[in-house]
Amino acid sequence: MNGIKRFDVHQRLQHLLLLTSFIFLAVTGLPLLYRYTDTGMAMINAMGGIEAVRGIHRLSSFVMIFAGIYHITWALVKRPTGMIPRKKDFQDFIADLKFVLGKASDVPKYHKFNYVQKFEYWGAFWGMVIMILTGLVLSYPEYFSISGDFFAAVRVAHWEESILAVVFIASWHMYFSHLRRAYFPANKSIFTGYIEPEKAKEEHPLWVEEVVKRGSGN
Repeated sequence: MNGIKRFDVHQRLQHLLLLTSFIFLAVTGLPLLYRYTDTGMAMINAMGGIEAVRGIHRLSSFVMIFAGIYHITWALVKRPTGMIPRKKDFQDFIADLKFVLGKASDVPKYHKFNYVQKFEYWGAFWGMVIMILTGLVLSYPEYFSISGDFFAAVRVAHWEESILAVVFIASWHMYFSHLRRAYFPANKSIFTGYIEPEKAKEEHPLWVEEVVKRGSGN
C-alpha cells in the first residue's frame, strides 16, 4: 500500500472498538436520559423498548471497557511515547495563536502527533474513566455502599460527561480529524493504517523527516 505507516493493527482495532461502542452508547444513552419526554420514549420504543435499550447500552459499555483494557495492555507492551505532552506542544500552541492573530507567517512544524491530538487523546482517556466508573455504579448499585445523595451526584456526573463527550466528538474531533481541508471528507489513516506522503509532509513534517532518516539507516 502506498503511504507511510501511521497506526499498527492494534491501534486501528482499538479505535474501531471505541468508535463502535461510543456510537451505540450515545444512541441508546441519550434517549434513556430523556426518557421522560415524548421524543426520548419514541426513540426507545423504536429500538425495542426500555429494557432492550438498557441491555444494548450495558453491552456496549463492556465493549468500551474491553477497548480501554486492550489499549492499556498494548501501551504497556509497546511503550509508545508519541502522546506524552512535551514543552514543544506548549510552544506550538503559542505559535499557532500568533499565526491566527496574524503575528506569524507560518504555522509550527509538528511531529507524529500535535498538541491538539494529544489533548483529544488524554481528554478521551479521562472521559472514559469517568464514564466507566459512574456507569458501573449506576448499573450495579447493589455492589456499592453509597448514600442516596452520592448516587444522585454520580448520575449527574455520568449524564453531563456523556453530553460533553457527544458534543466534543461531533464537533471538535470530527472537524480536526476529518473535516479540515487536509483530510476532507474523511481521514482514512486510522482505518487503513497509512497516511499519504503529501499529507504527512504537510501535517507532520518533523515525523516524516525522522521516518526518512530511519529508512536511510541514519
